[in-house]
Amino acid sequence: MIIVGKDLSASAVDAELRLSIVVPSYNQADFIAATLDSIFSQSVEPYEVIVVDGGSSDGTIDILRDYERFSALRWLSETDEGPADAVNKGLRLATGDLVGIQSSDDIYFKDAFSQVVRTFSSKPDVGFVLGDVAGIDSNGNIDYTRRFKGVGWSELFAVSMCIPQSSIFFKRSLIGKVGYWNPAYYGCDLDFWMRLLFHTQAIHLPAVLSGWRRYPGQRTSPEKYRRIWDDYWRMISESKELASAPSDVRRWARASRHLLVLRFSPDPTFKFHFRHLVQAFLLHPQFVRYNPRRALVKQLMLVPGGRALLLSIKKWLKR
Repeated sequence: MIIVGKDLSASAVDAELRLSIVVPSYNQADFIAATLDSIFSQSVEPYEVIVVDGGSSDGTIDILRDYERFSALRWLSETDEGPADAVNKGLRLATGDLVGIQSSDDIYFKDAFSQVVRTFSSKPDVGFVLGDVAGIDSNGNIDYTRRFKGVGWSELFAVSMCIPQSSIFFKRSLIGKVGYWNPAYYGCDLDFWMRLLFHTQAIHLPAVLSGWRRYPGQRTSPEKYRRIWDDYWRMISESKELASAPSDVRRWARASRHLLVLRFSPDPTFKFHFRHLVQAFLLHPQFVRYNPRRALVKQLMLVPGGRALLLSIKKWLKR
């Protein structure tokens, strides 16, 4: 493994908390420059930026060489076994106090790092920070903003642990307690967040920290929904932490399996959605409070006559 860039582990840095950003990447030449620009333009400079490339052949390497002008950048490029392998390499190389994992097609917004570092500095018992996120298109235009209600188990399982990697930061010391990303799960990030949250105090930072890019062909595109669904159900059933959790937490976790239908349904039929939403409501009726309105409206569209009903409501509201 050849790593390009300076080893900062022994250098002196005048900062209370050092922030490491891990960027897994593979053939993202169209977006990685925007990602790196959003990192290096922050008002609080990152301690280190570790790009783990999976052997790209699309011009990514040339872009990384250009960004070597930033002393905090370290990067390597070699064949890997997928996202979990890439992230785990980056986590093992990281030496900062805090860690953020950023996809090579997403971006951070202005002053994200300063808000995160300030939050950790003012709340030393907190080990996990979740910020809000904006959905952006291929050109970086904002499509929507997702604001979370909190980071309690009730809120997080109501959204099936589908929280934005790009707006999550955690203390590196926690890795020694929970381990690394588990490649056995397609949603290995969701499993990692859940394990982290069983071992630390978490806080919601009410600020839009990042832009989460959505476009065709992504790892979470519709053709992958069946695998995401099956692996999430298995993840919940195999969790050692959940097995010994309080009964309410276990119940919300069971509900979260059914609630995955709001995001990654492997079956588009009304019957399938209705059955799982009923099961979810029986286990966790408060889930409606924590999910965005657009996700619930999409379910109404599946009801026979639902589309016509929504159009009628819109016309009535415009009167």
